[in-house]
Amino acid sequence: MCAAWPSPTAAEPHHPYRDAAHVCVDPIVHDYLSGPTFNVVRDEASRIWLRHGVALTWNGAAATQCDALVPLVFDEKALNKHDGNADRESLARTVFLGHTQVIYLSVPRAFEMLKTILPAVVGPQWQESQGGTLLGRVVAHELGHVLLTSTAHATTGLMRPIYGRRDVLSDDERMQDLSTAEARRLVMRFSLVLIEPATALAARGTP
Repeated sequence: MCAAWPSPTAAEPHHPYRDAAHVCVDPIVHDYLSGPTFNVVRDEASRIWLRHGVALTWNGAAATQCDALVPLVFDEKALNKHDGNADRESLARTVFLGHTQVIYLSVPRAFEMLKTILPAVVGPQWQESQGGTLLGRVVAHELGHVLLTSTAHATTGLMRPIYGRRDVLSDDERMQDLSTAEARRLVMRFSLVLIEPATALAARGTP
């Protein structure tokens, strides 16, 4: 996949900071992943991170325009290699190699999990859409390890270590939140500056 897919811009009032950090994601696809499913993956991961002040650009911006560049490899064989074939339940893994971090994901494993969640009667298009949502949230979680430069997990929210089979597709936005400590770490790394308090509250829709 070589085309450039535009992400939401920092001008949109979806985060409480003056300007968003700009992170470039470089997808490399070896597993089968349809175009519509990939679009859902991209949109879901971008939506989640924009809430936290990070605008994702998918394959198309020069590295010099990015605060971080993240290779994202959809390849079950590569994930098996880095997992040591020990954990077939794992959908993804972030590998730290010095100053470089690479995310490996398995599309087949995600859709196998999806079969245990969705009713058997749902059609292929709905399965692809939900599969994209699941993979998008897994991508967002793994990007958390990269952007927070940490392998640590939280007890709740985006960085929890285990996603339950039913809550992976929940509409509860709290499941995609960062902890206070994680948000502070992100602010420090990317020098994010809060909007004036009243404006920030308005941007979040708070009365």
